[in-house]
Amino acid sequence: MVCVGDALCENTNVPVALFVHRRDEQLPRTLACLRACGVEQLYVFSDGPGDPADADGVARVRELLDDLDWIEPVVVAHAENLGLSGSVRAGLDSLFEVHDQVIVIEDDVCVAPEFYEYARLALRHYEDVPLVAGITGLRYPFDREALQGYPYDVFLSPRFSSWGWATWKDRWREFCFDRSLLCQQIGASAAFRPERAGADMPEMVNDAVVTGSLTGSWDVVCAANMLLRGQYFITPMWNMVENTGLRDGTHFTQAPPWRLHWEPDRRPHLDQIRFAPLAADERVLEKYRQFFAREGAGRGALAQARVAAARWRTARRLRRAAR
Repeated sequence: MVCVGDALCENTNVPVALFVHRRDEQLPRTLACLRACGVEQLYVFSDGPGDPADADGVARVRELLDDLDWIEPVVVAHAENLGLSGSVRAGLDSLFEVHDQVIVIEDDVCVAPEFYEYARLALRHYEDVPLVAGITGLRYPFDREALQGYPYDVFLSPRFSSWGWATWKDRWREFCFDRSLLCQQIGASAAFRPERAGADMPEMVNDAVVTGSLTGSWDVVCAANMLLRGQYFITPMWNMVENTGLRDGTHFTQAPPWRLHWEPDRRPHLDQIRFAPLAADERVLEKYRQFFAREGAGRGALAQARVAAARWRTARRLRRAAR
């Protein structure tokens, strides 16, 4: 296992943390996207197999990493399986020992060529704004009607987004992952309103934080932290994320009834990007929240898919225990 601190680079590029497991079919495109973005500093955290059936996929993923010829990544290869939540938390904790900012990608997330520069610019712009918890390249395909006449290229969303995102050391270290303590904080807060982030969020917070039945949901825990603090994610007016793993991921066992596509025709000139002030636009957020509430797009494709995936993982563990 490589010590991240031993590989600290002195250049000013924001490092990318790539989390991989066994998706050898999806990983090549993810890596090609990072190359097209001009990424120069890459840390890869490779989780170990969860059971013998995962071993071949994990091995093929590591072979792909060994064969990279456009970059020399720092690869942290775990023999044991930490799970998605454990892998992300351990990886980011280690990176923030030596870096102040990190861009985060999972092995099924494909980002547009402009994503890396956009994330760097946004990290720089909002660096000293504690109420901004992070940056995302994902714009869910909600109704664009509210965006007509909107004077900025990004908006403030109260929802955490883990598909192509970035954050700062001080923001990450503020997140509480102790479920018991987080529940106490939620119970003591009169202002905690998870529905502000979407109609599916109350159920997900309950299952991930209160009951613990929704495993692997580190991002929902982050979302709960954001809602407690009244924080926002900087969200672009054009989408830069595609996800190739919605049928077999930790959170999904079937694809949602919508698709993500890059939107280069809506991309602004990055050197002229209009960053929004620290004020949420309620007209935009109303359309944004409607996306998570409407039939088939919200609870049906997000919250319910997560619950179904959690049940599938539980059943798989029980089958392995019965052998």
